[in-house]
This record gives sequence, C-alpha cells and structure tokens, in this order.
Amino acid sequence: MSDSFSYFDFHSDHPARPHKRALRVDWQQSQDRCPQVRVREHTCMCLRPVYELCTAGGLWFMRRYTGENLEIMVESPWTPAGPARALWMRVLTGQAR
Repeated sequence: MSDSFSYFDFHSDHPARPHKRALRVDWQQSQDRCPQVRVREHTCMCLRPVYELCTAGGLWFMRRYTGENLEIMVESPWTPAGPARALWMRVLTGQAR
C-alpha cells in the first residue's frame, strides 16, 4: 500500500444531469465580501462543473467552478441558510443549474 494519494482519491457527491426545465441559477462574478469563507459541502472534482456550498458573514451561497483547471468561479446570490441549502439540493438533484 502506498502512502501517497491524490485529491481524486476522495470522492464527493456527483450532481445529477440537469432536467430539461431546471431552474437557472443567477450566477454572478465573485465579490470579495468576506475575508474568510467556509466550504460546508462540495461536489466531486472528477466531474465539471464543481460546486461548493459556502457560508460567510452569516449568509450562505454556492460557488461554481468551470474551465479546464477550474479557474472560472462564479457565485449564487447570498441568502440565509434555508434557501441556500434548498438550492444546493436542487443542484444535486438536477432541478437547478
């Protein structure tokens, strides 16, 4: 057994393919609003795009990473925890993109 590992050795949830009538998320350019952001959940790095459910400054939001090296990042609107978690579940189940 090797002591070395890669980031791809640890898998997370894979979001479902978006439904035909999936809600379109209002993705916006990232604003540097808070010095610290906590990533609460994330999708697997083996599929693109990669999503993160984040919290900062008492609000919650999602990040979406695209591009060959995940260099393009956009954010959903910042909301209280309930609506953000509901949107997160919609993305995971293919009901939002």
